[in-house]
Amino acid sequence: MSRFSSRGWCLAALLLATAALTACEIGTVNIPKTTPTIVVHSVLNPLFAEQIVLVERTLTGSVNIPDTNYDAADPILSGGGSPVSDATVEITDPNGVVYVGVEDRKLRDDGKGAGVYRVPLRGSSFVFGGRYTLHIRAPTGEEVSAATRVPSGLGRSTNGLTRTLNRDHDALLALWPANESARSYAVRIESPFGPFFLFTDSTAMRISGDLRNVFAGELQRVFVPGFRQEMFVAAVDSNFYDYYRTNNDPFTGAGIISRVNGGLGLFGSLVNVSTGTITVTADQTEPIEGRFSLVPATSNPNLPTQLLLYVESPAAKAGLPAALSGRYTIGNTITRGDGLIGRMLDGDVTLALVANQLAGDTVEVWEGQLKGDTLRGVYRSSGIEAVFVKTP
Repeated sequence: MSRFSSRGWCLAALLLATAALTACEIGTVNIPKTTPTIVVHSVLNPLFAEQIVLVERTLTGSVNIPDTNYDAADPILSGGGSPVSDATVEITDPNGVVYVGVEDRKLRDDGKGAGVYRVPLRGSSFVFGGRYTLHIRAPTGEEVSAATRVPSGLGRSTNGLTRTLNRDHDALLALWPANESARSYAVRIESPFGPFFLFTDSTAMRISGDLRNVFAGELQRVFVPGFRQEMFVAAVDSNFYDYYRTNNDPFTGAGIISRVNGGLGLFGSLVNVSTGTITVTADQTEPIEGRFSLVPATSNPNLPTQLLLYVESPAAKAGLPAALSGRYTIGNTITRGDGLIGRMLDGDVTLALVANQLAGDTVEVWEGQLKGDTLRGVYRSSGIEAVFVKTP
């Protein structure tokens, strides 16, 4: 049973005392433990060869959660959750066929993946418009069930959103075919600083090129020059829509709309109606902006041979750095490369080469100076010198 010391009233009494010292007895307030509840998260997707079901418990303070960095191979435990292992997880399709999930930690040699169950239900076999049910039985005997109706698979478009966007002048006009069985449409744009996500009932959307991302930690812009940002629009069922449009208490789950019987969470479904890649550009007018090529004498086959740089945001005031963004290319091909972010202050330049279009996934850091049309510096981890010269 938790104990909470109540000291505030003692301090108030001491401040009000003028003639005598008053002894203060420290009181206690008992906070009852809450009952841990099973939490489920699973979204059926016809693009997946297998469906993933995450099973964990609400946090009550009774379980010691280790402080670790997030690991995609162990999402629940490394994300601060309490996984439920050794459960029976089953998904039944509209024809009555039962698919049984297998926990990741039983498939891996390192034991990671507790509470992550892979169900061998191929998306290519989905019955669009059909009802799928989920049943979970925990080792403790607790049972959880839920159901979802997969939206229609009609009206799907691949690469319909692919285009080049000049952030300084353009707005993104996105159109997609209607899906009559959808509860709503989920629109998601991947960004190096975190995804931009919203719901809409429309089949068209106009997004300003300089839109700020309210889901990013520092309200960075949605579109970042130099990056190729994936965008998708999906028709979603009512479970998905209601779950993500409501707020969630991270400890108890209270406040969300959950249609999971015997627990909390989401068992929903979506169908992509349009996808694409947005290649983001911007005007290049500053000396640091443009394409820089590696001087051949310092070439290395595993390091960038070209940099495409933009001033993502100018300095807010004197003494503060400007934010940079762009793209790097490895070798003599445009297919090997990724985005970069950086900063510049008084000619000193730092560039972080990232992987998977994510600002938090740094591959290498280059540090140097801009002098005229030349960038000269070294890579932080290897110490290798690299000199880049601006090209027309």
